[in-house]
This record gives sequence, C-alpha cells and structure tokens, in this order.
Amino acid sequence: MVDQETIDGFALVRDILCTSDMSVVVVKNAQVLAKKQGNGISPILEVVEKLGESMHGAIVGDRILGKASALLCRYANVRGVYSPQATKTAIALLIMGGVPCQVDKMIPFIKNRDGTGMCPFEKILENIIEPETAYNILKENLR
Repeated sequence: MVDQETIDGFALVRDILCTSDMSVVVVKNAQVLAKKQGNGISPILEVVEKLGESMHGAIVGDRILGKASALLCRYANVRGVYSPQATKTAIALLIMGGVPCQVDKMIPFIKNRDGTGMCPFEKILENIIEPETAYNILKENLR
C-alpha cells in the first residue's frame, strides 16, 4: 500500500516534469531537493552523486525511465519513482526492489541519441540487476 506522502510526492514531481524542461526531479517531505536538466543517464547519476544518502526516502521523477535509471533509484533507496514513460524492465526492477512506481506510458526500450537502436547504457547493463554494480559501471563509463 502506498501512503499519502508518496502519493503527494508523485503529484509534485509529475507537476514539475510536466510544466518544465527538467529531466529529473527529487522531492522529500514536500520539498524539492534537486532539479536537473540534461540528456541520457547523466542527470540522474549526477543527482544521486550530489545528494547521496539524503535521497533515501525521496520521490524521484525521471522524464524517461529505463533500466539504468531504475537501478540508480534503487541504489539511492528512494521511496518511489514517477515517469511519463518507462520500460517494462525498469518497472520490473523497481517492483523487485519494493519501490512503488507510477508510469503514464510503457515503451519497449530507451533509444540511443540518433534513434537507430538501444541506448548504450541500457546495453551495458543488459545482464546487471544489482543496483550497486550498475552504479559503479555507469559512473566509470561516464567519466
């Protein structure tokens, strides 16, 4: 069962994502902890690194939620995740981790920048389901 604070957090991050050009939003106790613009996995990874343990129990809004983002959210021990569009794999990984999620539209996969195939970070994590392993791989590959 999802509590009222989580429901309110979903509403707040949805409102921010739908009325701005932000890629990632993090809220906790009705306060916005972070808002970040950008493409790909960089915005969520930067927020996870910047906020650290203060992300525990927060609600994350991510404009496009794929496997990489879902694993980062689990790594950060968030309370819930909202996304306008997400992959089945991302949703499944959140559910497996006990993280409630709210998604408006399911998409088959995250596309690469030129739209010709799968996102390279989704490919890198194809056989990874451990959040800490995913975090370390993403951090290493973005440097």
